[in-house]
Amino acid sequence: MTISRRKLLKFAGTAAVATAGIAGCLTVDAQDANDSDLPAYSRWLTIDDGGLEFAHVDWATLQEYVEGELEDEDFDADVPAEFEADPMIAPVSEGLIQAYFFVGTSLAPYRLGQLLDDDAELESTAEDLLLTTAAFIMTGAMVPDEIDEQITAEPELDFFRQMEQTDEIGGYDIYTPVAVEDNAAIAVDSDTLVFVDGEEIQAGGDPLTVLETLIGASGGDIERATDESEALEWLVETAGHGDVTVGQYGARVGASADSTEDEGLIDLTFEGLEDADGIVSSLTVEDEETSTGDFAAIINDPDEDALEALLGASADEQSIDVDENRVTATGTWRELE
Repeated sequence: MTISRRKLLKFAGTAAVATAGIAGCLTVDAQDANDSDLPAYSRWLTIDDGGLEFAHVDWATLQEYVEGELEDEDFDADVPAEFEADPMIAPVSEGLIQAYFFVGTSLAPYRLGQLLDDDAELESTAEDLLLTTAAFIMTGAMVPDEIDEQITAEPELDFFRQMEQTDEIGGYDIYTPVAVEDNAAIAVDSDTLVFVDGEEIQAGGDPLTVLETLIGASGGDIERATDESEALEWLVETAGHGDVTVGQYGARVGASADSTEDEGLIDLTFEGLEDADGIVSSLTVEDEETSTGDFAAIINDPDEDALEALLGASADEQSIDVDENRVTATGTWRELE
């Protein structure tokens, strides 16, 4: 079975553009290589209530592949069944949708919905997008004065929200809503924008407390998830370096984006992964014709035969390795015209 890069990315791009209205081209330099075994975004990851769920997009790299497809074809959102059934494809595509779509919707009331649109007048640009159940983190080249102007502007319509600078944490300017009924917070410096929606975090959670935790973790003052858990560190080291990466760990494993009881960012509820303590999966676009995927999971009593039939089943090449409770898989997909 061969996978087309167009088919792989088309439904993610389609959903983002149709829902968020983002179709611009972002011109940025590729992110410098990270010498650490851990990807740079992992410094923002923290374990909350025994779990963690995230989706990361290397926007600086992936944008050129996604945007060209969106301009060149009339896409539909149908996804081939073999891709939907593959844990190395469907969740990663879903993570791309969630992160990309977040900018054009959740940030729009603060006049930041066009941060990924090169045709917009904003000078701030994004290189990496990280979405967790607690926050959205965008890193790149931020222009703090420009962000300030956008989010503190008087609202012309009921749709818009106004913020004001109220504090500073670890070198970040902190903004909170002018209207007391709004519950959110934004942190900005020259490299990063962090957004916390108080409606999305655990009941009773405080957006400012979330910001303090994230900023502290990114600066090394608060324990990061990969320091707290050796198992999670292995998962992220092994499979967390792709252009798009998704993961669930601990109490967040089994959360589903389609669930009404335990709503998640992504859906990793595949048969054979029910007993996982943690999962990380990523996809990398190598060139115009080739994509590769990496998968890592910690599973109690894994069924190697079942996993071999599941992981990377849609790939042209796949490999599976099971070492006690640690499962790794790789896949290669090539496009045939």
